Amino acid sequence: MKKLRYIIEFAAVWCGYRVLRLLPHSAVKCIARIGAFFFTLVPGAMRVAVANIHTAFPEKNDAECRRTARKSFFHLVFNISEFLWMSGNRKRIERWTTIPEPLRGELRRHVAEGRRIIFINPHIGSWEGSGLMAPHFVEMNMVAVVKQMRNPYLDNLFNGSGRKLEPGVRLVYSKGAMRGALKGLRDGFGIGILIDQNTRVRDGGVFVDFFGLPCPCSSAPTVLVDYCRKNNIPVVIYIGASLREDNGMVAARAVTLRHPYEEYPSATAILQEILEVSEGYIRSKPEQYLWFYKRFQYIPHGIDEKLRRRYPYYAIEPGERFYSRVAAANNREKD
Repeated sequence: MKKLRYIIEFAAVWCGYRVLRLLPHSAVKCIARIGAFFFTLVPGAMRVAVANIHTAFPEKNDAECRRTARKSFFHLVFNISEFLWMSGNRKRIERWTTIPEPLRGELRRHVAEGRRIIFINPHIGSWEGSGLMAPHFVEMNMVAVVKQMRNPYLDNLFNGSGRKLEPGVRLVYSKGAMRGALKGLRDGFGIGILIDQNTRVRDGGVFVDFFGLPCPCSSAPTVLVDYCRKNNIPVVIYIGASLREDNGMVAARAVTLRHPYEEYPSATAILQEILEVSEGYIRSKPEQYLWFYKRFQYIPHGIDEKLRRRYPYYAIEPGERFYSRVAAANNREKD
């Protein structure tokens, strides 16, 4: 029964995917508007998004938060649909995305000089499109992390031989991604990292301030840079975002760290700067951010009560399993 279900799911998605690839860009945008409407009907999606927006922008009233949430749903669906529509089609990538000069020149110089580029993005604008733009415009090799799908036929369609990739793009599954990322660095590849995810402390997460609230994020950027420095691999960090402009084009923005890597007192200080730059991108285009994700979900131990009250309704103080692999293992044994 499971295999039959997988085949039916694959057939439905494959048909939709093939139709999408044949449509003009304007039709893809219309599909995104329809999809965004249905997204507002998903139980809890609007509530989470509004709570997040109000947490990040307490000056916004309820109507403004809802308006921003609806636009966010549109950009989410548009991002995914447009990525599938553009992927593997160089003409479409050149028509609808760009890396402006002098950023393009900077990145090409790094590639020519053998530096590995670690791109760090928040979930804003066309974060999926970012993985198409760097290989295309900069002609760099790049590792992209993808989540393995339960349906093996769909997984092959989007993450395997059924998907046409940009030259130089290597896909690695999120499970075991660090191993694939390190191998990519050794082989001369750059890495793309989405930083604004709730990584558990036991998995390398670190609490840093995000819109004034401590939130966990992955320490992968500093782990990767430390690995490169230890192994004499030249490396540079870019904190970027691919934002949609008023003319419909997606334009990449990116900056390096303000100071040389070795001048920071700790890895946490570097991660804090990365989140601050990411927050700046979000403040410039709040309607393009992924607001329905429970970004403010975890409250750290010992936090000030006044700060605790700023967290949205869904936030919790996690147990020891969040912090400790030992506690997680013991809990599994009890289960």
